[in-house]
Amino acid sequence: MRYFLIFVLSSAALFCFFYFYPAAIFQASIQGGLAEIITDVSLKTLLFKDDFPDGIIAENVVSLKPTLQGILLLLVCLVGLPAMIALRFGKKQA
Repeated sequence: MRYFLIFVLSSAALFCFFYFYPAAIFQASIQGGLAEIITDVSLKTLLFKDDFPDGIIAENVVSLKPTLQGILLLLVCLVGLPAMIALRFGKKQA
């Protein structure tokens, strides 16, 4: 139970950090009317499809899909790191 609680709290903390801090680290494919651009976007942009990087007009965007690299980085940041934190801090000190 202790591992799960630490996992949930650290996962929520990392989600909030990546959601509110506009770090464009998740790779996504942005398809417009005429072209497709692969660029890094923030978690907020990936979830709600707003606040695009410079040079991309929101009205022209048809779809926004995370690439395999973006999905893997998202899993590492929101599942892998909290799991390692839970394993590290969940153990009782000897």
